[in-house]
Amino acid sequence: MDSNDMYEAVKHAFIDAMATREPAPRMMRIDPFDAQDEDGEAVRVVGIIDDEDMMKFVVIEEGGDGEIYPIARSSIYRKDNATHTGGKHDQH
Repeated sequence: MDSNDMYEAVKHAFIDAMATREPAPRMMRIDPFDAQDEDGEAVRVVGIIDDEDMMKFVVIEEGGDGEIYPIARSSIYRKDNATHTGGKHDQH
């Protein structure tokens, strides 16, 4: 196999591999702000993901043992202006 054959073989292998790879969502960093989820729990919003079919907020959540982790959410609410239904803030 000469160098041209090797080049073509590697090139086609990469093209085939990239064709089967799904594109990763693109994240846009924003100035972080505090908000709340549908249950009224506090979250920290740090970005927005363009996930092909819809945009989602990237929020930082804290677990019961103090661990933190990012998660994508389609709906969040302003911390001081919860007008959603079904959450803790709707109980009078």
